[in-house]
Amino acid sequence: MPVINAARASELFAAAMLALLLSSAGNAQQRQSGLGRPAERIATHIETARQLAGDDVTAPFEFFCISGNARPNDPRAPALEPARLFDNLYVLGNSETVVYAITTSEGIVLIDSGFAEEVEPIVVPALLRLGLDPADVKIVLLGHGHADHYGGASYFQSRFGARVGTTERDWETIARSVDDPRYDGSPIPAKDLIVRDGEAISLGATTITPVAIPGHTPGALAFVFEVYDAGERHVAGLFGGTVLASAWVPLPGLEQYVESIAGFVEVAARMGVDVEIQNHPIFDNTPARLAALQSRRGGEPHPFVMGAERYQRFWKIIAECMRADVVRRRQDG
Repeated sequence: MPVINAARASELFAAAMLALLLSSAGNAQQRQSGLGRPAERIATHIETARQLAGDDVTAPFEFFCISGNARPNDPRAPALEPARLFDNLYVLGNSETVVYAITTSEGIVLIDSGFAEEVEPIVVPALLRLGLDPADVKIVLLGHGHADHYGGASYFQSRFGARVGTTERDWETIARSVDDPRYDGSPIPAKDLIVRDGEAISLGATTITPVAIPGHTPGALAFVFEVYDAGERHVAGLFGGTVLASAWVPLPGLEQYVESIAGFVEVAARMGVDVEIQNHPIFDNTPARLAALQSRRGGEPHPFVMGAERYQRFWKIIAECMRADVVRRRQDG
């Protein structure tokens, strides 16, 4: 057996410790840069989402992070009982693909228009039940260019002269939809208002700020605007291009979507968004919140006002769940 003197032993020990330190540093760097094993990275994203959810923002975590819960909206879902959410904001339409009406001093802005076949039997009667005149609709803004959102737009455009707005990219998405084998024959609105990221849209004294959130479609949009609860000001954020089932979106679009969420939460923080609403309200406890709003008594908190901090966590939870899905998709090739 070779004999190792004290000096040589000291050198070997130092080399071993250096190797161990470098290995530990390398592993830490690997974890930070997302280069660990896929299963570990997926688990890390899900655990991060779980920690963000806590016990007060659990709905998006349960929908997006728990396997088997995420799903597309159901076009056959029943009609929603139309409701007034705030002094100047109303919700109506299909219970899983809703339409919002913002009232202003110079008319109504609709965000989305629902399915084409539901405009006359559901959307128009709901507006009338809420005391709103469909002829007062001046602008229809589209969260993204799929038929369940633009389907009713041409009705308001041709019947009442409403302007229809989306991004240049999603006007292209709408134009191409007729070539999609899933196209359902929904009438295509005439290309009209071009909406641009950050360029405010105003009607009367109401200003709506669009935020580009490509991913679900190339030109998807979020909208930020003021709402009032018995005169008390709040800021609503409507993310109009949510990916409900990630398997339906090509991987590059899903990666872009995660980046879009990151950009949107920065805008939401800067603008003080504290009200969360969705055009596909199936992952944010909307039914329970509507019930709470109906039974709300004076002085009780508004169920749609979640506060700026919770709103930030809401979207960061979804981003972490989607990051886990991105890792899975890359792993599956």
